[in-house]
Amino acid sequence: MSGGAEEQVWQADDLHALADLLADLAPATLGPDLLDQLEGLELIKSAAAAAEAIVAATFADAADSEDVPVGGRRTPPRAMSVGAEVALATLASPYAGEQRVLLSRRLRDHLPLTLAALRRGELTEDRAFTVAREVAHLAPEQRLRVDDDLAPRLAGLGDIRLRDAVRRSCLTHAAESETRRCRRARADRRVTSRRLDDGTGQLVATLPLEVLAAVRAALDNAAATARAEGDDRTAGQVRADTLAARITGDQSVTEAVAVRVNLVIGVESLFGDGTEPGQVTGAGHLPAALCIDLVRRASNVAKATLRRLFVAPADRALVAMESTSRRFDGLLAEFLDLRDGGTCRTPGCSAAIRHHDHVTPAADDGPTAAHNGQGLCERCNYVKESPGWTSWVADPGDAHLHQVHGVTEHLRITRSTSPPLPGGPAGSVGYSPYELRLASNYTLAS
Repeated sequence: MSGGAEEQVWQADDLHALADLLADLAPATLGPDLLDQLEGLELIKSAAAAAEAIVAATFADAADSEDVPVGGRRTPPRAMSVGAEVALATLASPYAGEQRVLLSRRLRDHLPLTLAALRRGELTEDRAFTVAREVAHLAPEQRLRVDDDLAPRLAGLGDIRLRDAVRRSCLTHAAESETRRCRRARADRRVTSRRLDDGTGQLVATLPLEVLAAVRAALDNAAATARAEGDDRTAGQVRADTLAARITGDQSVTEAVAVRVNLVIGVESLFGDGTEPGQVTGAGHLPAALCIDLVRRASNVAKATLRRLFVAPADRALVAMESTSRRFDGLLAEFLDLRDGGTCRTPGCSAAIRHHDHVTPAADDGPTAAHNGQGLCERCNYVKESPGWTSWVADPGDAHLHQVHGVTEHLRITRSTSPPLPGGPAGSVGYSPYELRLASNYTLAS
């Protein structure tokens, strides 16, 4: 390494030596130590990805400032040459090299807090680039506001929840431009088809979000009903057959059923001048202006039913719902779906909720109540029952978001927090890597 005391520049030889050192890494012997190694290596990967973004952006700046001789023939855009060289250095395609330069510059210049989270290991490179892609249509000052809004909430988000958080922030901090963008996209709704070479074809429909949610719910209901009745078709086959039957009018395969779509929006946006977007449960967020239009149209044709949800004002935590068994069903199951945003509560998992789970098992006298319930995908619910795994509900009081803590077989600490509902501050508290490390060490010592 060379440079003064204030700034040290790692030369290529230094980085190659570090790579050689990691290539010879010997795995530990104990399970917890192996997981600690994985955690440390992931931190190194994230820090390296952040450094790579800075280096790529700096190289592009330097290359753009160079005087390039212009020949007699037409020359391609400078970005193509710069991207191609970055691609050669990173073992990527030329297009991927161009995208890396573009996203690296955006992270460095307009998303500094996201880049800092990547450097600390709170994000993977793919997720940091996802944030950079999702804000591509925003102006630089709007990207900075979104970056500041997202910073406290990035750690621990899975792919779908991360994109959902970015979209929600974009809809809040660029409400007018996002509403115009959504209206243009909805006007361009369409259906396309493509013939495949194996005797099948693909049908692709671009639909308004609330319509998509209704279609998905209808197909999922048909698949669940067929499975319960012992149908030997796969869920995918049932969905495909149901879609074809509903479109062609052939009811020999299935009959249409009523579908309900839940739209959650803050009273400030519905009746005031708030810009916080609404949420179509299980599908995503919509601009507040479009949500108001949907409510008005549904009310005019007597297809809207309003149900009050009681939310703590500070964290927007869903704490009660208008309205006893061992199972979570009816309104209680709907409450869990709404509170957990329609996606699995396991940190990093983005699958849809399939099971309504007792955090403390019913066999251990865990109550069938909202505070002891969580929405999980099928896989995560089964994993939770593995020997050595345990979980419990934190007790933040009724004014805070629902939190579930857990410990795995090899003493890894997990924590999930229900997403805040629309209508107020969108922040949530998460463990820093240092807090997780300290808690893990304390558990081991105990």
